[in-house]
Amino acid sequence: MKRAASFALGVLLTGAAIASDAQLDSSAARIGPATGLADSAALRATVFGASPQDAAPLPQSVPLEEIDIALPWARPVPDVFWFDRRLRVWFSAQENPAPLAIVISGIGSDGNTSKLSTLRAALYEAGYHVLTMPSPTFPGFIVSASSTGVAGDLLQDDRDLYAAMRQIIAHLPRQVQITEIDILGYSLGGANAAVVKSIDAAEGRLKIRRAVMINPPVSLFTSVERLDNLFAINIGSGDAGVERLYKRLYTRLANLYRTSDRVRIDDTDLLSAAAAVLKTDADFSAAIALTFRIALMNMFFAGDLYAGTGVVVDPRHPPRVGDSLEETARILRGKPFSEYFAKVFAPYYLAHRANATPASLKADNRLDIIGTTLRTDPDYYAQTNSDDVILDKEELVWLRSTLGDRIAVYDHGGHLGNLGERQQIADMLDMLSGRWKSAVK
Repeated sequence: MKRAASFALGVLLTGAAIASDAQLDSSAARIGPATGLADSAALRATVFGASPQDAAPLPQSVPLEEIDIALPWARPVPDVFWFDRRLRVWFSAQENPAPLAIVISGIGSDGNTSKLSTLRAALYEAGYHVLTMPSPTFPGFIVSASSTGVAGDLLQDDRDLYAAMRQIIAHLPRQVQITEIDILGYSLGGANAAVVKSIDAAEGRLKIRRAVMINPPVSLFTSVERLDNLFAINIGSGDAGVERLYKRLYTRLANLYRTSDRVRIDDTDLLSAAAAVLKTDADFSAAIALTFRIALMNMFFAGDLYAGTGVVVDPRHPPRVGDSLEETARILRGKPFSEYFAKVFAPYYLAHRANATPASLKADNRLDIIGTTLRTDPDYYAQTNSDDVILDKEELVWLRSTLGDRIAVYDHGGHLGNLGERQQIADMLDMLSGRWKSAVK
């Protein structure tokens, strides 16, 4: 039986509106171009993913168990999120003692995406138990595992992730024997993995051995603001451009949803639909930006509801089961990440964090917060692409200089477009084993 659909699907299938011209002009002045935004190859790699001829050989099937766990610190669950009371994660167990790989999903995504399935298969084939977890920005995690309900703070989100991991591992079946623990993630999940390992280094509860970041952002805020620019530039500042894109994607996405048993359509499904019907660089740019906007809308909705900021949800009359969210979705479609920061995120954390300022909140949400650790600890690794659409040139230089010979920078792939390729998988496994040696990639 299908679970209840997430807010994201209702948002997507009801059309969209976007940021105003003023918002676009202001944001464009602040955010520089990403390294791959004007590169057709990067855009297409991001949309199409790894080509079949380059894909790593993977097992046809992997044993998989869904684990639903109630966490003791969970906040009261709003009625509209009744179906997310328990955290859902997925576990693949080896028959014999083995290391455990914990894999964290990308922004706004659950713990069983297509990308996670690829990584799960590669890790299981290599002899790992595999635990895949949602992003702390996914509504299901926000409801069941967040201690604040306001996602997007790197350190706070990762404290919640770390606490959830400890609970899950403690409740695994007794016959599961874990010899070591490694952690990795893709996109925002890569940054989460690195920060979780740094938390564990201080607390020592899990004794995480190595961390691998796959296409991480240096700053979530800067990357998403850049993608909001991309959304506005390639779709337009009014409803007409979004309506055209919506009509071109609607039939394929609606049919996909009707035949899907999953909770939500993930970013891979959206980009697959785009690949089938869109042709130009502007089309591909719009589809990429749309996936990030949808993830933001979910986070914005949940954060506003929990924080009671009243931007889109009246805190005196929160939505209940069965209420229409169409008007809420219409409002959210026009709100860029900067508005989430200004009206939900910052007011909440300024009220709950002593001596915080808007500038300090942004600074605290960069990988710089563990910069010294990334420079000096040999057990942190990264993989990225020279044309990754979520990075600008300065951020790529920072990653290179910070990680030194512990980063692989490939010359193609856009954002996650080479995830699953033979070279990417081989390097990832070598990094986790400690065998990886730097080379020109």
